Amino acid sequence: MKIIKEGNELVLRLPLLQKENNFYKGEEDLIDTQNLIGVVSGNEYTISQLNDLSYKGDQQEGMPIIYFSSKEELKEACKTCGIDIWEHPLCAYCGKVIRGSSTWASKGTQCWDCSNLENLEASPLS
Repeated sequence: MKIIKEGNELVLRLPLLQKENNFYKGEEDLIDTQNLIGVVSGNEYTISQLNDLSYKGDQQEGMPIIYFSSKEELKEACKTCGIDIWEHPLCAYCGKVIRGSSTWASKGTQCWDCSNLENLEASPLS
């Protein structure tokens, strides 16, 4: 990343690509992979760091870098820069953003809290 001042503007230069993070490969075998990802998380729209975990065949959302006021604004920025977008599902029961694992229930995607609550209410011990 490079931060500079141009006139009255702060300019951030963020690389769109990074070398994959794979210690099972030699340095010469590492390929370029995305460095940034667009994220839709309920009513929060960001371009975030993308943590490459290719050594275990995965990628992970990192910290948000830029916030947008609308989904359309995020989509336009990502389209212009060739950045993929991830959209987190919402729990069909409580409406919370689901980050990580979830389950499927009669109404749709269900977060852990709602699944746990449903299981506790159905338990013969309650």
